[in-house]
Amino acid sequence: MIERLMTFVMSSCLMLISFLAHANWPEWLGDDLQPTASSHWKAEVTEDSVLYSAKQALPRVLVIVSRKATSYDVALKTLLSEYSRELPQAQWVVRKLPSTQVELTTLLKQAESKVNLIYTLGSKATVEVRNVYAGGKLPVISVNAKDPVQLGLIEHYSGSGDNFAFTSLNLPADVVLNFMQRFKPTLKSIGILYANTNRSAYLTQFLPLKRVAEQAGIKIVPIAVDETMADLKLDAAMSRGIQQLQADDPQLAHSVLWLTGSSSLLSRVDEINQYSKKLALISAVPDVVNQTEHSALMSFGVSFVNNAHQAAIYGLQVIKGEIDVGQLPVGVISPPDIAISFQQAKRINQQVPFVLMEMASDVYGVNGTVIRLDGKPVKER
Repeated sequence: MIERLMTFVMSSCLMLISFLAHANWPEWLGDDLQPTASSHWKAEVTEDSVLYSAKQALPRVLVIVSRKATSYDVALKTLLSEYSRELPQAQWVVRKLPSTQVELTTLLKQAESKVNLIYTLGSKATVEVRNVYAGGKLPVISVNAKDPVQLGLIEHYSGSGDNFAFTSLNLPADVVLNFMQRFKPTLKSIGILYANTNRSAYLTQFLPLKRVAEQAGIKIVPIAVDETMADLKLDAAMSRGIQQLQADDPQLAHSVLWLTGSSSLLSRVDEINQYSKKLALISAVPDVVNQTEHSALMSFGVSFVNNAHQAAIYGLQVIKGEIDVGQLPVGVISPPDIAISFQQAKRINQQVPFVLMEMASDVYGVNGTVIRLDGKPVKER
């Protein structure tokens, strides 16, 4: 009896909606042109016009963000910019990474009926989504995340073979070391700065460089920073690390300081410069080399912008059906982005080899002036 009553009520509601829509429909347009419940279109009727628009803006993209970080802002802004040119009708939903696997699984399951593509923004979001959604229905692409092979997310750089595609902020460790030796041919020791809580930086940047450097006879001094522990605060960690470097290189003439892609440290370059005792600060992230006084001296790596650009290309290919997401190789920028600040070189009286100057895509002068940007002299931009 209750089921019959519910059926009657629903039927009556549908008839009322149909009647109201019909009553509102203009006399000068055929009734058959009214969108049905299953139609792709919806119609907005005014006194003298009918506006047809898609019921749902397609495609829809979900972005799952690890946490608040300037680097993530840069990446997302780049994605939005690329899509605005290539696929302007796309609709974006940005969500913070849920705090539990249950909540994350629920979010992903709900997304299956609402979106066409997922971006994971940051290493933490990439790892968490991979852990609960490998083999899922929706394609997932990482952006602003570390090397997926070294993180243990996939086995081969040729592709995942499932519903994931990855881009990487990392250069191979042997490439990093090669550029360091080009910069300082007499290199004997490297102090590596990383956030103690940044597991991805430790696994994909610190450990690989430590391995290849020690094989080459170069001393590695770990400088782990954790502001929740007194002896690991930046000033204490830096002081201890530099003392260890000076044990074998008193004048620090054969040492460099390498800043990994630990987001919490990338925003503290000015402090790192203060504690560095005129060591050359080389960053894994080109974005922290700039025209200000708070710049690293040099970087060879992958910029947030170029990494996001690669992720955008992958996403557009997948959405347009040009390639299966699992067939996409890990996106690594090659050759690397190189940035140089001659203002910082002057501050520590450091010579920069001409070969690196030639290769650099971004170059800033001794007064912070922009000499070259994105590989082009500024006068040509």
